[in-house]
Amino acid sequence: MGAKDSKPSFISYEDAVKRVSDSELRRIREAFKRCAGANGTALSLEAFVHEVLCDGVPYEVAEWLYQACGGTKRGIAFRELLCGIVVLTKGNIEEKIKFLWTLYVNNQGDNGTYIYKKDFARTLHLEYSSLPYTGPQRNAEILMSLFGPAEKVTFDQFRSWLLIHKDATVLSKWLLSEVNVAQDLETPTFYQSLAGVTHLEERDIIELEKCFWTLRNAAPTGQLDAESLSPLLSPPLPAAAVAGAFLAFDENRDGHVDFKELCCGLSAACRGPRTERLKC
Repeated sequence: MGAKDSKPSFISYEDAVKRVSDSELRRIREAFKRCAGANGTALSLEAFVHEVLCDGVPYEVAEWLYQACGGTKRGIAFRELLCGIVVLTKGNIEEKIKFLWTLYVNNQGDNGTYIYKKDFARTLHLEYSSLPYTGPQRNAEILMSLFGPAEKVTFDQFRSWLLIHKDATVLSKWLLSEVNVAQDLETPTFYQSLAGVTHLEERDIIELEKCFWTLRNAAPTGQLDAESLSPLLSPPLPAAAVAGAFLAFDENRDGHVDFKELCCGLSAACRGPRTERLKC
């Protein structure tokens, strides 16, 4: 994969800051500081994979996303990370097309002027073979519709093609197919969303998040799993009841309690009506 040190230009940092709320910006900045290691100035590729994406994303695809967001061998700075996150989650179609262009040209040894057919064919194969996808693979058809008899395309050609074929690749379908006017509407913050589905106030959730990260960072495994939570639950709970209490919180049964599960569990156990408490 071609390692590019040039910074992406699909959105400015100033514009990215305007698209997130103060609380969102604070949360992202605090999370960045926690994950950026000793120097606290750059997020490594490994931290980006585990903390920003998830372990389920194929490593090579995660590396594409990392470099498209501005990551280099030295890491990714906060400004570039924020720009990438905002484009992926709140970007308009033009910004996301620029992001995809950056992602695909980074995946070759060129200077970013063209996407080459042979490199794009290899990328398509990896996308279809490693990412969740339902339906027939149309590699030859996709290559013909984009390149025709040519061996390379410019950004303008790529843009015009994607505007017509938004679902041509797995990544373009993910980024572009859901882009619509609704994205421009004001959406509730993460805290407001949780407050809306629990019996907790927004300020309670903000304070609870601080406790969550304190507990998680102190946990031997780095996760709020049964081993880490047992000393906190027993006493007062009998030791025999700890496993059941943990399962009541671990809604998706992945072996650890994430922040949303903690909020929902505490809401039901401490402030929910009798029926919710009995379920716990």
